[in-house]
Amino acid sequence: MAKHKKNQGYSLVELIVVIAIIAVVAGLSLISVTLIHSAKAKNASTTVDSEISTLITKSKNMSSDRAGWQYAARIYSDEKGAYYFQKGYYDPSSKTYDFKDTDTEGEGKGIALSSYVVIKYTGTCPNVAFSNSTMTGTEDINLTVNDHELKNLCTANGNPGGGLFIRFAKDGTCESGVGDIRFYKRNGNIVAHEYIRANGSHQSR
Repeated sequence: MAKHKKNQGYSLVELIVVIAIIAVVAGLSLISVTLIHSAKAKNASTTVDSEISTLITKSKNMSSDRAGWQYAARIYSDEKGAYYFQKGYYDPSSKTYDFKDTDTEGEGKGIALSSYVVIKYTGTCPNVAFSNSTMTGTEDINLTVNDHELKNLCTANGNPGGGLFIRFAKDGTCESGVGDIRFYKRNGNIVAHEYIRANGSHQSR
């Protein structure tokens, strides 16, 4: 009768090799995710810088298609924590912002800046009593904030959707949004800055 070799299972060396392979794969996956999140945060900064350039150009050289209104924009987050750059209008006489059906991007929400980025702001911006039902807001006193997450900034009655309001005068100076906008990965590491100065100059780095 033939004898069958007893199954000895994995040797210690084989087990170590398997564990090492799993560790390498897990490490590479973590690095890939980190690189993707860094790229998304950097891309959000680049998008904001480009849109601010466009906003300045329009504010200086083009009359708004609404008589007496200025071009404006805001960076805000929705109820899920995703950030957007949305284009709208500002009425100097009533100190009112309007973002109702003012942007064709993102089904009216604006340009998506990714849900993998956290955006913080240090500077001065208007406190806007904002209504999600009408998508309009009335400007009140200016707020000076330090290292404040935009999703918590300039909200009315605890409702999300306020954000950082940005606008420029005809001469190119910044009337709202002066400060340092910082872009972080979800793990808390900073990736990029967007600086907006009172004279209207801005820089992304």
